[in-house]
Amino acid sequence: MNPPTEVIACPACKHLVRVPLDWLGQQVQCPECQALFRAPVRVDGQLTSAELIARSASSTRLSHPHRPDVMLLLPTFGLLLCGVAGTIVNVWTLYAMSTHPGGAHGWAKDQLPYLRKIGLGEPTPPEQQAAQDEQDADQIARLHRWLIPASLLASVVTLLGGLAIALRRYYTLARIACVVAALNLAHGCCLPGALAGLWGLLMLNSEEGREHFGI
Repeated sequence: MNPPTEVIACPACKHLVRVPLDWLGQQVQCPECQALFRAPVRVDGQLTSAELIARSASSTRLSHPHRPDVMLLLPTFGLLLCGVAGTIVNVWTLYAMSTHPGGAHGWAKDQLPYLRKIGLGEPTPPEQQAAQDEQDADQIARLHRWLIPASLLASVVTLLGGLAIALRRYYTLARIACVVAALNLAHGCCLPGALAGLWGLLMLNSEEGREHFGI
């Protein structure tokens, strides 16, 4: 014969648990979400409320299975957008540099007219322009040989960090991606990425952010 029980709702996930009467007032673990709670006691014929002791990661997901974390939507979208855009731009730049007839030097030389249109570079006498172009192109090519791969890596990390927040997994990766975006490593002029990274760091270090990952 089974001992008499009380049916109690887990305070973490609301799963109904049958608790033997002699366990009332004792610490109980929910078989559904593994949260620990103190079983209620009967006072004047009425059961008190169960007291949550420790919430597990699974109980956090079960208690809010479909709740959107609104404050994390902005950094998530920002990291994903900047990660995708940075990856595309840097892959295309690497492709253009590697397939240009003049190699990285020739590609850099083609960029000089655009750079001078936006005011970069010092005015040069016409008779020295050709030599100056070669020197400037060489400097740009040397810089971009390491800058573009590094920027591509930062863009990929930023993209993966946005996915980590969206999937509620890999908390450390999400924080690293926010730091990368906040420091503008994904792209030197990526102000939206910096804003998304700073906001993401703020939210991930908050109670809501840790709860989002079940921490």
